[in-house]
Amino acid sequence: MIRATSLTSSEQKTSGDLPELTALRVLAALCVVVSHLHAFGLVRAERMHEILDGGRPAVAFFFVLSGFIMNHVYHSLSAQDHHATKRYAMARFARLYPTLLLALCLAMPSIIYLTTTHASDRLLQFYALKNNYAWWFLLSGLAQLGGLTGWIPAAAINQPWNGAAWSLSCEFFFYAIFPFVRPALQRRSSKTLIATIIAAWLIQGLAIVLVERIAPPNRSGFLVQQFPLIHLSDFLLGICAGVLAVRIQPRQLRCLALCAFITSGLLYVGIHLAGLAVPVYYPLTPVFAAIIVMIARSSGASWLAPLRQRGLIALGHASYALYMVHVPILVGACIFEIATGLGWLWVPILMFISLCVHYWFAEPLRRWLLQRKRRC
Repeated sequence: MIRATSLTSSEQKTSGDLPELTALRVLAALCVVVSHLHAFGLVRAERMHEILDGGRPAVAFFFVLSGFIMNHVYHSLSAQDHHATKRYAMARFARLYPTLLLALCLAMPSIIYLTTTHASDRLLQFYALKNNYAWWFLLSGLAQLGGLTGWIPAAAINQPWNGAAWSLSCEFFFYAIFPFVRPALQRRSSKTLIATIIAAWLIQGLAIVLVERIAPPNRSGFLVQQFPLIHLSDFLLGICAGVLAVRIQPRQLRCLALCAFITSGLLYVGIHLAGLAVPVYYPLTPVFAAIIVMIARSSGASWLAPLRQRGLIALGHASYALYMVHVPILVGACIFEIATGLGWLWVPILMFISLCVHYWFAEPLRRWLLQRKRRC
């Protein structure tokens, strides 16, 4: 029987009291960056690229972590409280949108250069465009501004400007439903939450298999990797994990974590042996949830000290900036043939740029937007 426990002081922490999870964000973002460095031919890391599966499991990790942190920060938010919901929506907008706009601006020089020089080979290579360039750039730009690229399984919409922005389609969708979903999950028993996690995960797997079999090959990849409804299970897993983390006994959590590791491991081996076209992130999401919960519950422990280093936490805060701006920067470097021989030096360079973007652009603008909203 799963028993509820009273909240300890460590479990009543605010979002700023989980620095270890903040540090994990930069590690996940670096997985994506390294994969793209290899994809653009700036480093040779074929084996690492294969292990990281192009950085896609790292993005799924972000979705699970997002659900957990949202539950942690907005533990009392409900759609019934319209004033609080408006503040929440503005906070999310101020957090994400400035960097999204900056990334689009960074992509502008490359797009102008390629369209004016009619560099058809490069337009196809970097933006998957064969003709009607101006029209597709306009549609793609509007889709990115609206956070819609993940909903549209077309390379000509997904790839231009900033291909990495597809994940914002998922995040915008998750944030929109969070005030409705989280209170509903909170009211459920622990057993029901565990059943919900299992059911959502199985439905996600079934959806992936069906898409791979039914959808055309040039659409199935986008749907499986980027479609927000496919990734909804990741976000729900994070929310449920967050609710359970403060509700049940540590021994029971360890048991659930062990079950998650064993199940994921067996499924991963089974998928590999059967040769099924299932993305690597799918069997790993329960492991991600287990790791996040264990680290959150142990926040402040001595064995987690390496994740509390000030520099690593700063990079963790800047991880969103790193994720959003690295693709336009790398594409521009390739197109204009600037510093393409730097190799692995691109990693510290991009990390430094992300720190500048976060602390000198995104954070000041976020605070200004929120202050202006309060005055209005």
